Amino acid sequence: MWLVVDYEPVSAFGLRPSNTTANGGKSLICPTPYAMKMGLLDRLIRFGGESYGREVFPIIRDLQFYIRLPMATAINRTFQKVLRTWEKGKGWTETISQREYCFQAGVLRIATETTPEFGDVLLRAFSAINYFGRKGSFMQWVSYDNTTPFLPEGFVNASQPTMGLVRGFLQRMDDMEQTKIEGKKERPVVFDDVSVLNPKATGARRSYTVVFPYELAYNGQNHTVYQLKGR
Repeated sequence: MWLVVDYEPVSAFGLRPSNTTANGGKSLICPTPYAMKMGLLDRLIRFGGESYGREVFPIIRDLQFYIRLPMATAINRTFQKVLRTWEKGKGWTETISQREYCFQAGVLRIATETTPEFGDVLLRAFSAINYFGRKGSFMQWVSYDNTTPFLPEGFVNASQPTMGLVRGFLQRMDDMEQTKIEGKKERPVVFDDVSVLNPKATGARRSYTVVFPYELAYNGQNHTVYQLKGR
């Protein structure tokens, strides 16, 4: 079965790519599969405890997510003065940091294929998520559809790199690896590889690029507006 969930952004969205620094990172225009899976894990652990999170982790790890972006996104660029971590003898140090915030018009749609049994679990977890990305990037749960037998039109596979020559907005994405090389052997990625409670966790993250069907609508000094093609 296909589960399609709809969120409406109610505040500025921000999520920097995983390969950038906190001081100079640009913002992605939508949550990545890795961010969504970690959000689902967080909610499922809150519901059933860490043991339940470990139990369902292989299913969450292997999910494929498809995204349909909101009708339009305005990316606002700004510079802020921030304080770095306090150091003994130095105190707080000031630095300049670039920040990008995305203001979106319309509904963000997320789809994934799952079983009817686990679909109910995912539905409960999705409905409990109220932000993606940075804290404060609030998303309002709007609706869902678990009756469609096929993936609706307009969705882009966000879990796999876009192949071939495709016009649109190039977006760096990341997702959980399914297997990991340890020594000379290959093993499945497990809960401890991504757990924030494990100091040796590597994240088990893979990066790639996806092209979304956005086109430039307006470009100003401090902001850029993109819209879905054909709008």
